[in-house]
Amino acid sequence: MKFKFGTQWLEDRTLVTKLIQGILDKIGSSERFLVKTEKDEELFHEGDELEDIYILLEGEAELYKKKPDSDINFPVLNLQPGSIIGITAYTTGKPSLTTAITVTPCTILQIPETELNELIASLPRLQDYFDELLLANLLDRFRETISLQIELDTVNQRLQKERNELKRAYDDLQKIQEQLIYQEKMATLGQLVAGFAHEVNNPAASLLRSTETLEKKISGLIKKSDVTGKNLNDAQVFYESGKRAGYPDTKSIRNRSSELQKIFPDVRKPHIRLMAQFPESLIKILKERNINDSDDLIYYLNYFEMGKMVQNIESAGNRISGMVQSLKSYSRSDSDQEWEMIDIREGIHDTLQLTSNRIKYYDINIELEDIPLIQANAAALNQVWTNIILNAADAMGKNGSLSIHCFQEDDQIIVTFEDTGPGIKEKHLPKIFESNFSTKTSDVKFGLGIGLSISRDIIEQHNGTITAENVKGGGAHFTVSLPIK
Repeated sequence: MKFKFGTQWLEDRTLVTKLIQGILDKIGSSERFLVKTEKDEELFHEGDELEDIYILLEGEAELYKKKPDSDINFPVLNLQPGSIIGITAYTTGKPSLTTAITVTPCTILQIPETELNELIASLPRLQDYFDELLLANLLDRFRETISLQIELDTVNQRLQKERNELKRAYDDLQKIQEQLIYQEKMATLGQLVAGFAHEVNNPAASLLRSTETLEKKISGLIKKSDVTGKNLNDAQVFYESGKRAGYPDTKSIRNRSSELQKIFPDVRKPHIRLMAQFPESLIKILKERNINDSDDLIYYLNYFEMGKMVQNIESAGNRISGMVQSLKSYSRSDSDQEWEMIDIREGIHDTLQLTSNRIKYYDINIELEDIPLIQANAAALNQVWTNIILNAADAMGKNGSLSIHCFQEDDQIIVTFEDTGPGIKEKHLPKIFESNFSTKTSDVKFGLGIGLSISRDIIEQHNGTITAENVKGGGAHFTVSLPIK
C-alpha cells in the first residue's frame, strides 16, 4: 500500500497531529476542541459509550483493563503524542474495552464524532490526514499485539519447560522417597532377622550336638542289648536303614503296600505301610527270619523307626542351621556389606533356600556354571533374585517349573529366570519396570514391596541391564546382565 503522505507519518505521528491542528486553527475551531488535563485524570471508563474522538497532542496516557472478578485495573498500553485514545471503540462503535487515565498533564483534541464527520465532509485534506493518523495508530496497535503474542509464547515455553523440570523433580523425589521407605524396611528386616538368627542358632546347634550324642548312645545300646531270641545284628541293620531311608511318594507306598500285604497276610495295615518304606534287603531279612506276625515284626519296626526319627531330627537341625546361615547372609545391610568381590551363585542359593516354602510345589531346574567373582552389593542383588522368583511363584499358582541359568558371555555374567506361568500381557511389557506398576491381584500371598522398578534400579547401579520377555508357548523369561569388571 502506498501512503499518500509517505511513510514518515508512521514514524512521527506528531507531524500529522500538527497538520490536523493547523487546519482546525485556520477555521477557528482548534480552541473549541482543545482540552488541557491534569495528571491522573480519567478521560473515559471501561464500558463507556464514546461519543468523542480523543487525539493526544502533548503528554502521556495509559490504558487500563479491569481484571476479571476483581477491582484491580491492569495497565495494558502506554500512549504517546500522536495517539488516538479509544481507537477500538471509535472504529467498532462498541463500548470502550479500557479505561484511559493521564500519566502526565496532557493536551488533547476532543472532537465529537458528529462534528468530526462534518469537518471531514467540508475539508477533504482533513480526511486524508485523519486517515493517515488512524492507519498509523492501527498499525501501532497491531505491532503491539504481535509483540505481546511473541512475549506470551516465550513465557508459555518457559513455563512449559519449568513444568517439565518440576515434574521430573517430583518424579525423582517420589522415586527417592520410595527407595528410602524400601531401605528403611530392609534395615528393619535386617535387625529383626539378626535377632531371630541369634535366638534360633543356639538351640539349633544344641539340637545337632544332642542328636549326634543320642545317635552314638543308641548304637551303643543296641550292641549291648540282650534280647532273647532276637538277632542284635538285625536290629543294627534295621536302625541304620531307618537313618538312610527316604520317603517314597504316595503312589509308590500304595502299590508296594498291596504287594507286601500278599506276602505278609497276618501283618496289620499300619505296619504294612511302614514296611513299604523298607529297602528290599530288609524285606529279605524278614522272609529269612520267617516273620509273618505283627507282634514279632514290631521289634524290627521299632529299630527302623528309631533310625528314621534320628534322621528326621538331624535333617531338621541341619535345615534350621542352613536357614539361619542364609538369613544372616541375605539380610546383611548395605552398610554392613558395601561392595565386595562375590560369587553371585551363593546369593541365588541363599534366596532359593529362604523361598523354599513358596517354591516347594514347582520343579526347580538350576544350572549355575562356573563364573568369575564380580564386585557387587550381594544384599541388593539378593533382593532382585527374591523379587523375580516370588513373581514367578505368584504367576504359576500351584503347578509349574522354574529354570535358573547362570553363565559367562564375553565380559558379562548372564542370569536367566524362566517360568511356565501365563506370561506377561503384551500391553504390560513396556511398563513392567515402571514405578508403581503391578499386574498382581489382591490374592497374592505376600510381597517385600521391592517391585521390578527397584530391581531395575539395583541392576543399573551395578551398570547392568534387566529385561523381560514372553516365552513361546507360555511363561516369562527374565534376563539379568552384569559386567565382570
